[in-house]
Amino acid sequence: MKDRRGPIESIIMKRLGGNRIQVNQVDRDLPEKIREERSVAVIGGGIAGLTAAAVLAERGLRVTLFEKNDYLGGKVGSWPVRFRDGFETQVEHGFHAFFRQYYNLRGLLERIGAAEYLIPIEDYLISTLDHGNYGFKGIKTTPALNMLSMAKHKVYRLGDMMKNPESRRLLAFLSYDAQKTFEQFDQLSFRQFADQVGLPPQMLIIFATFARAFFAESHLMSMAEMIKSFHFYFLSNDLGLIYDVLRDDFETTFLTPACRYLESRGADIRTGKAVQKLQRRGRGFTAAGRAFDYAVLAADVVGSRSIAGSSGFLQEENPDSFRKLTSLKASQRYSVLRLWTDRALERNLPFFIFTDRIKLLDSISLYHNLEDASAGWAEKSGGGVFELHSYAVPDDVADKGEIRRHFLEELYAYLPELKAAKILYEYHQLRDDFTAFHTGLHRERPTFDPGIDNLYLAGDWVRLPYPAMLMEAAATSALLCANAVLQKEGLRPEAVFSVPLKGLFARR
Repeated sequence: MKDRRGPIESIIMKRLGGNRIQVNQVDRDLPEKIREERSVAVIGGGIAGLTAAAVLAERGLRVTLFEKNDYLGGKVGSWPVRFRDGFETQVEHGFHAFFRQYYNLRGLLERIGAAEYLIPIEDYLISTLDHGNYGFKGIKTTPALNMLSMAKHKVYRLGDMMKNPESRRLLAFLSYDAQKTFEQFDQLSFRQFADQVGLPPQMLIIFATFARAFFAESHLMSMAEMIKSFHFYFLSNDLGLIYDVLRDDFETTFLTPACRYLESRGADIRTGKAVQKLQRRGRGFTAAGRAFDYAVLAADVVGSRSIAGSSGFLQEENPDSFRKLTSLKASQRYSVLRLWTDRALERNLPFFIFTDRIKLLDSISLYHNLEDASAGWAEKSGGGVFELHSYAVPDDVADKGEIRRHFLEELYAYLPELKAAKILYEYHQLRDDFTAFHTGLHRERPTFDPGIDNLYLAGDWVRLPYPAMLMEAAATSALLCANAVLQKEGLRPEAVFSVPLKGLFARR
């Protein structure tokens, strides 16, 4: 494909090293498949566990995947609910965006045959009540130029920024360097930084909305994690913020293909089977009464912390890693309310809308415009399917009843025509099992290799040597775990990809 970049865009991307960096070497002379039987327990059936299991199973290891829930997927899980009148449908943890720089996760989707379900969103939209709406579809995608393009599209006023001498500190976003950024900014919250810089209201809305997408209010979100996330999503590549989504529920588009792929390669999938602890057995382990040569701990922060705390040998073999594992911190509560209404909207809106929260509402998903199953229900009933998210429920909001009240009040503030709609069904979740990206936590995160023989760690809570976030961090950590096992067995590693490791203005 012909490069459509202009000379300035080409210079910028050349300095960054391109959109996609392969961070490891793959020796094609090494064998691909294992010749002797080796077994591995993968504990946790989310993205991290599925990625590790898929790679190791296709290489011939005997994989057993343990998942405490009755469904696979973790945060991309999908399960059936049945209402009193007999209506049955699938629900999920909430909306998920598959950005185009999710190289390793998208590699998994391609591997299992799920990538064919991806479709692009119309726009990355932030809606406010007082400052209008901000869309990113027309924003330039090249780093640095996208920041100037935002001013041109009236996201902020360049003149105001130039008058403020503290605005120069925003260059930290273009200067990401893992070691320096976390040394300088991890103890500082985003809110503290914003106050020091004097961010104008429009920019504060955009930044705060972005922070809450990482399940933390701005006074808790690590400024270093904020810089890393902006580097990863917006300032290290020219792929833009227009992402893809799966066009039907995750059971159909992701989990069934993943299950089919694993089972066709001999993996034993055990849903509804919680692993309470690991025990050492020679150089291997026992988990749920079975013996394994290797183990990949890929549960969420709550599960991994509990399993580690019950596995006494970890403290004996590596007290530092044991301390880090048993200190894993979950973020604030998050809540998802899905509504089935007797009417939809007459106006056309994107699948997904970020909102400038009044108290609690962070986003609205229009599932009848997104999912095939929801679209079918809406067409048959004449109604709509809406999902309301609060990524970081304020600590002073007591319970689900109060959360629901705020959700509906804010929904009607943004979409007043829905106030007349009747709610036919609703499904409400309140959870507290997401990884915290709060101040001061980075140094205490364990790495994928905790220094405990034949045990590896996967999840978005793992401290990675590359800038990845959320679902991509989970998939990347899992590939590192799988490669560690493959290396021990003398097998060819999987290629691992990343966005550029440093920001545009970082010292090379």
